[in-house]
Amino acid sequence: MSNDLKIAFGSQTGNAKNLAYTIGEQLAARGLLNEVIDMSAMEPEELHHTHYLLIVTSTYGDGEAPENASEWLSFLKFNDHLNLHQLSFSVLGLGDTYYPHFCGCAKDFDEFLASHGAHRLTARLDCDLYYEEQYGEWIEEFTSSLLKTMKERDE
Repeated sequence: MSNDLKIAFGSQTGNAKNLAYTIGEQLAARGLLNEVIDMSAMEPEELHHTHYLLIVTSTYGDGEAPENASEWLSFLKFNDHLNLHQLSFSVLGLGDTYYPHFCGCAKDFDEFLASHGAHRLTARLDCDLYYEEQYGEWIEEFTSSLLKTMKERDE
């Protein structure tokens, strides 16, 4: 089964980074090879050659992308002729419902990826401060959908 799953994180304080690495370890334990990357370490143009992507991101300030994710978000937002039909993705947002733009960055990534033709593996998950139960159900759905999509592409 071909596998180029990238788990890309946008993190200002380290929470999204830590969760991305936890997800990477959980998926690896299930036999799903993956690469966890800081968004600032990969040029957004590489999305053209990526087939499976999970974005784990926090939201910074007034609904903005964390510093290390801003280039990716700008690339998706301002590139009108971008074609990402080969990409299957999911987005997991970390936030705090106290703030008016709760998980705003995750919502933007989800919207922009879909608008460029990428296919959602699962609905976006917007996590509040205490999200363990919600996350547990979501990661199972994500894993199942990812495996199904990989199998279909390999046939």
